This record gives sequence, C-alpha cells and structure tokens, in this order.
Amino acid sequence: MVNKIALCKEKKRLDESAIDAKKIQYLLQAYLNPNSLDDEIQEFFREIAALKGKSLQDTLKEMEQGTQKYLEAIDMEISFKNDIPTDIEKYVDKIKKLSEGIESCWDLFSTESHNFFIQLAYDFSCQHSINLQGWRGLQVKLKLLLPSLKSGKNLLNDYQNSFLLIPQAVDRAVELRKSKSTSQLWSTAQTLLKQAKLTPVKQPKLSSFLKHLGQTPEEQIKNNQAAMNWAKERLQAIQAKWNEELS
Repeated sequence: MVNKIALCKEKKRLDESAIDAKKIQYLLQAYLNPNSLDDEIQEFFREIAALKGKSLQDTLKEMEQGTQKYLEAIDMEISFKNDIPTDIEKYVDKIKKLSEGIESCWDLFSTESHNFFIQLAYDFSCQHSINLQGWRGLQVKLKLLLPSLKSGKNLLNDYQNSFLLIPQAVDRAVELRKSKSTSQLWSTAQTLLKQAKLTPVKQPKLSSFLKHLGQTPEEQIKNNQAAMNWAKERLQAIQAKWNEELS
C-alpha cells in the first residue's frame, strides 16, 4: 500500500513541497551567475559547495537540475491497479527524480518539507522488505515478466530497488549534515526561502510576445497555430481577389 500512501494520499504534501522547489528554482535562476551574487548569497552557496565537497559551479548546476527533476516528478501522473503502478518504468523514474531533488536541494527545502521527506522515507523503508511478498508479490512478478523480456531490463529489480531510493537520499542528506555544524547555513537558507516566497516573479516586458516562443520547432508551430491559420486565410483571400481581378 506504500505506493498509494506516498503518491496519492500524500499528493497534497507533494504539491506543497513543489512550491518550495519552484522558489528554489527561482533563487538559483536569479543568482546562478556568480557576478550577480551579493556577499551573503555567495557565501551561502560556497558553504553548501564546501559541505558537499564540490565546486560552486557544480553545486549550483546540481541543485538546478535537482529542482527541475523534482518538479517534473511532481507533474508525472501515476495510475495504480490493485495497488500496483500500471507503468513500472514511469513510476521508478518518478521516484528517482524525487529522490535526486530531495538530496541535491535539501538545504533549501522548508522544515515542513524536511519532515514530510523523513516520513516518506520511513513509509518506503517499512514496505521495502514486504512489497513483493505473498499474492501481491506474485502479481507484480507476473505483471513484469513479459515487459522485462521485451525491454531487456529487470523491471522487477528496478521496482524493488525504487523503495529504497528516497530513504537512501534522505539518509545521505541527514548524515552529511550531522557531522558538521550547519545551523547557520540552515537559518540562512530558510531566510532566503522565505524571501523568495514573498518576492513576486517579475514577468518580462515582452511576455505577450514571448508566449509564442517555443523551445522546439514542434512547440513553435503549436504556439503559433492560430497566427498561421490567420495568415493562410489572409493569403487565400488575397489570391482570390487577385484571380477575380484577372478574370
């Protein structure tokens, strides 16, 4: 039952933690360029980098990617049948992204999110040893046998291991900070997060035009479909009028 407990019943808490992730993403986007950081912010990210034993640039990149993965995971809809995910690969991908986001951005998540992650880790840990036992375990094994053969992947193993991804991520995050004094770092992080939540995101002056800008050719065409239809109709009208004048 941990699947539904963690991903359905707790959907509200996941959505609330996504607010944290969006604000973390906002902070990272606003301060990602080292030249734009003031002394306090620079020192804050340097401390996180030192804590992780990485460079400032690698730390910022990891946190930026972590928030993106976390938000992607929140938006992934997972359906269940008999308490088993109907798409195991998608389910495992969601859990992986959640765990990576939790671990990489631990210092900037709120206390409420931390408590939620710890409880989530506990729920998954409790179910790890029993999630493939009995009739339910047999159902999962039968369900994954053919897809595993077709994909050449051990989906059963991936599904079973996914129960440990969030507990391991939370454990690494907590243990890393137990060995060092991070109270000031945590306090600064919470202040930044609070400021980010109170700061409205400014829209660019050209937002009315940028809404038609796509990240891919396909998205560009989709965003401009109405304008393209209008242009096509306009050209047809001009051509019709031109033909009429020539006849």
